[in-house]
Amino acid sequence: MRRFLTLAAGAALGLAPCAVTGVALAAPNQSAQNQVPAQAPAQSSGSIPDGTIGKAGAALHDMVKLQEKYQGKMETAPADQKKGLGDQANAEAVQTIQSHGLSVQEYANVVRTAQTDPRVKQRLLNAANIQD
Repeated sequence: MRRFLTLAAGAALGLAPCAVTGVALAAPNQSAQNQVPAQAPAQSSGSIPDGTIGKAGAALHDMVKLQEKYQGKMETAPADQKKGLGDQANAEAVQTIQSHGLSVQEYANVVRTAQTDPRVKQRLLNAANIQD
């Protein structure tokens, strides 16, 4: 079953696996032991244009809101409703990413790069208005 909450963890840039993007997304105070294998090579910090970082940061900011929206629902939902709720959350997450002019793959690549490149991570957090 896909789990939305792991996707929204990208909103904080820690290391929970992302159901939609298939990458580990970050939370500042989590350990790196739960990393998911990368699907595509991460880009170097200089190869990600500011515009892409800005779009990914705006999407990341909105993903925090989605996480807040669904976290409590997922924790309290009966087992038979969790899959449907997770599917709904994933659909909203994809729509959120795409509404900022990025594909899910582009967003995932930026987040994946931010996991290994402190400069990209800081640029992304700044664009999302998230404190590390």
